[in-house]
Amino acid sequence: MLEFFRISLRAVLDHKLRSALTLLGVVIGVWAITSMQSVVAGFDRAMEEELSFLGSETFVVQKHPPVMVGHDWWKYARRKDFTYEDALYLQDRAANVQAATAVNERGGQTIKYKDKKTAPNVRAVGTMADYMLTQSQDLASGRFLTDEDVRHTRQAAVVGRDVVSELFPYTDPLDQQILVGNQGFVVIGVLNQAASTFGQSADNVVIMPITAFDKVFRTGHRHMSGTGLFLRARDTYSVDQAIDEVVALLRVRRKVPLGEENDFEVVTAESIMSTMLDFTRYIRIAAIGIAGISLLVAGIGIMNIMLVSVMERTREIGTRKAVGARRRDILVQFLIEAVILSEIGAVVGIIVGALTALALSPVLNMDARIPAWAVVSALAYCSAIGIFFGLYPANKASKLDPIEALRYE
Repeated sequence: MLEFFRISLRAVLDHKLRSALTLLGVVIGVWAITSMQSVVAGFDRAMEEELSFLGSETFVVQKHPPVMVGHDWWKYARRKDFTYEDALYLQDRAANVQAATAVNERGGQTIKYKDKKTAPNVRAVGTMADYMLTQSQDLASGRFLTDEDVRHTRQAAVVGRDVVSELFPYTDPLDQQILVGNQGFVVIGVLNQAASTFGQSADNVVIMPITAFDKVFRTGHRHMSGTGLFLRARDTYSVDQAIDEVVALLRVRRKVPLGEENDFEVVTAESIMSTMLDFTRYIRIAAIGIAGISLLVAGIGIMNIMLVSVMERTREIGTRKAVGARRRDILVQFLIEAVILSEIGAVVGIIVGALTALALSPVLNMDARIPAWAVVSALAYCSAIGIFFGLYPANKASKLDPIEALRYE
């Protein structure tokens, strides 16, 4: 068997250019599978890490699903908006809820302090006093918002580390006045440094009372379509009871008739993860389908080259049969040659896919590593391609008549 491998490998290496062109389709197919699977696997890992900010006790109630792909946008747009009064209502009536807060935010904001200003990428968040209880963040200095700040629409702000480094590199930010939009806010607190969220810094933020947020961004309009309710259950064991209780209270408050579906969505870290896994599953299937077509085309190329190889080596086959080689020996030799061709392409494709994943990791801000199952699947699939498309040429070579083969010119 070792001799078969040696002969087959020498036959491949004797025609380097022809072999390389034949393998191109295999390389492209395997590269597509491995690189795409590495990105999808990296995205899944990043999702699990990023969604940890919700925590096992926290859930969100909002108008629309977390992922709108495949949904009727107009159906959700017509739903009644949430307000911060809804959060107050749940604070008073939901026995299994430890904290309830309304949250709305606007990205792309420029924050100013005297002659300095940030880049237009700061998140402005309008919320309430319970916000910190529903987030995995804490304060580095100062204080957070209070119920009085929200009730009296005080223009007070808590800022993240990125905002501090840009506006107050050498100054204590507490009690300084900043501009958000065209409104002045007094800095009352600074957040501790937090991990990035989906590739964006969680420190590039300014937090204010939701009533003041309304004044800055939606003057005179209290029903903010982007407002969601962040809620935290009493403990991990009462999450389901808290969700059921909140759903029942909101159905009554929003006057949802019996028998009709909720006019809001309850979102947990697990539900978001489940939705995203369904989405990435389709991406995986599409990638495998596209790569599979490429590998089938490559397999046809391998069969074509093997037929040419059989024709070129007809006298060699006749000689080997004349000195005692069996039909099975010729069949195995050419099958091994076809498999070697496809496996070399698979190995090169895996290496290129690994390099692609390595290059994409810092760009996409995720750990894009090729899953072990993708490597094993690529090698197994390419072996099957080599055997399937190499069988006909190998069978043809094994059936050659030795006398006719020796007389072939």
